Formats: sequence, C-alpha cells, structure tokens
Amino acid sequence: MLKRDGPPGSVLHVSRLVRTRWLRSAVAVGAALVLVAALGSAGAGAASSPKVRLGDNFFKPTKLTVTAGTTVTWTWTGSNTHNVSVTSGPQKFRSPDQASGSYTRTLTKTGTYKIVCTFHPGMVMTLKVKKAPRPATTTTPPPSS
Repeated sequence: MLKRDGPPGSVLHVSRLVRTRWLRSAVAVGAALVLVAALGSAGAGAASSPKVRLGDNFFKPTKLTVTAGTTVTWTWTGSNTHNVSVTSGPQKFRSPDQASGSYTRTLTKTGTYKIVCTFHPGMVMTLKVKKAPRPATTTTPPPSS
C-alpha cells in the first residue's frame, strides 16, 4: 500500500493540509456566493416590479408607493372589462380596455397619480412615485507617501 503523505511536519503532510484547507475555503466561498445571488435576485424582483390586481370592480392594493424608475404591472383577475386610466397626476396614461391579461408601465415622473377604471366609478387607486434615492458615495483618502 502506497502512503500518500509523510509524517506530521513533513513537506508532503503540510502540502496535504494546505490543499484540504484551500478546498474547504473554496467550497465555503462558493456556497456564500450562491446564497448572496439567491437573496439578491429575490429581493430585487420583489422591489422592482410591484403588482396590482384588477378584480371585478376593485384594484388591489388601492394604495401603492414606489420609487421613480419602477415598473408596475396591473393584472386582470376578474371577468369584467376594465382599464387603468390616470385622471390626475404628473403624467397621463391609459391601458387598453380588456377583461384578461396584464398592462405594464415604468413610472419615471414623481408625484401622486389618481388611477381609475373608466367603466366602474368606484374603482379607484392612488399611486405615489417618490424620487429614487441617491447612490451612496464613498471618499477614498489620498495615498500616504
């Protein structure tokens, strides 16, 4: 039987320990990267694309606040024909009249939008678009000589 490492402290023994520690470190780093990627994509998806349901005579939620640049999706879940129509706000838009499917809009102008379904007078929602937060800046001190 061939012995693959030498006695403790020998070059072969130390080399095996280094390889083992390196492999464990690489596996730990890989697992951490997978976890960060999974958490990052879950959080980004939730934050970047809010959904509003249009049922028979309701919007759900009726109030929504997002940051500028956010894409909102309205999805028809009932059987009646509805639309998404801005009656007041910084920017007017209107979806097609439809009984199923979805409508997506990226909101870039800040302010408060009053949205209605023109077929159903009590079907109202409020959408607030806030300024996107400024990216954090960091200062690096000049190198010392």
